[in-house]
Amino acid sequence: MMNYRPGQNRAQHNPYLVQKIMSASKEELIAYIYDAAITACAQKDSVKARNALNALVQSLNFDYKETANTFMNVYRYLMHLINNKKFDEAKATFSDLKKTWAKAFNLL
Repeated sequence: MMNYRPGQNRAQHNPYLVQKIMSASKEELIAYIYDAAITACAQKDSVKARNALNALVQSLNFDYKETANTFMNVYRYLMHLINNKKFDEAKATFSDLKKTWAKAFNLL
């Protein structure tokens, strides 16, 4: 097993992961971010969970204002959970979002 130094990106050492990300659709990338958030919550890592949430917020398309605002409200709630160290509840919510997302875009 490789040792990783702080600040090192695991993807730099995993060509399969790099290829998977580079060839992914936008919908698949969002699913990967949900996976990262779920993992971060399982590890009780608030920094990684916040980073995943920030990426999800940045991905919102406000051309579809109502939908984007709905997701934004869910993401605000998730940030509240993470800030209050309620990782189990946040993980469950991220898992539900990921399942719904995957089903909507046939990513199962």
